[in-house]
Amino acid sequence: MKNFMKTNIITHNLISFSGFKALLLFSFILDNPKSYADIQEFFINHEYLHEELSTDTIRIYLNSLREIGCKINIERKNRIAYYYISSHPFELEIDDKQTKNIIRIFKAISQSIDFDDFMILKKFFEKFSVYITNDRLKEQLINISPLSNISINLLESLKKYTQSKTELKIYYNSENSGKKYIDILAEKLQIINGKLYLYGYNSEHKNYSSFLVSKIIEIASVNLKKTEMEIPEITVRYEYYKKDNISFKPLKNEKIIEQDKNRILVDISSKDKFSITQRILSLTNKCKVISPENYKDEILSCLKQMKEGYFGEK
Repeated sequence: MKNFMKTNIITHNLISFSGFKALLLFSFILDNPKSYADIQEFFINHEYLHEELSTDTIRIYLNSLREIGCKINIERKNRIAYYYISSHPFELEIDDKQTKNIIRIFKAISQSIDFDDFMILKKFFEKFSVYITNDRLKEQLINISPLSNISINLLESLKKYTQSKTELKIYYNSENSGKKYIDILAEKLQIINGKLYLYGYNSEHKNYSSFLVSKIIEIASVNLKKTEMEIPEITVRYEYYKKDNISFKPLKNEKIIEQDKNRILVDISSKDKFSITQRILSLTNKCKVISPENYKDEILSCLKQMKEGYFGEK
């Protein structure tokens, strides 16, 4: 320790090798039953230790784990004993109230989040779930995930192709027009309102579009030839009227131009016109589109169609 205080360098002299080996044994027999021979082979092949342990030494480590509260069970097959940890003091006991709070937090975070950030969150909960004894919480965390019904292979492929901006032909199950092939220059994956979308340039409609990943049946083909395409960004200006003392929270792609006590003038920019329309409609009668003129016509047409859907043509 004196040497560490002088040099601030950690050496093997500062490590309790007995404690380190006990932790290694803990993790090794936590997954599934292991025999003395399995344990000895594990320590011999360990990248740092390369140490041959006697059966007496292994027994000492097993008893040390028992002393700190680990329950070690024994299975016997063909007269060979296999050891495993069935419970330990590091498990998290989470009651129903805590379960509801964790689920609520998970839902709130995963409603609108970058795909890469969500994957980090997902990996955290996977590690976290190892220590959870509440099986109902484990099941709920899996079922509320935006990725719960999506193939891992499809996810990995889409992530790779969005990173390289690759042109794909996807086989898509559209709610409006049924199953069909769609060409798309894949740009990004994003979770919106708890659902995962693939964003990119749709060559069929000549616009930037989004598609529910859960509706993608398969990637039919990949254009390995690099497609160079500049997707233009759209900027829409709207007025937001302050009502009912509800505070206005701009999105990442929104910029407040000016404001007074009654209204806020906002610019929203995106390559995806559909996401802009979703935002405008979500603000209901507290919002009015100012420009551009062609988009004003589109939003008015959309509102008219919605009205006709409820009340019929008049």
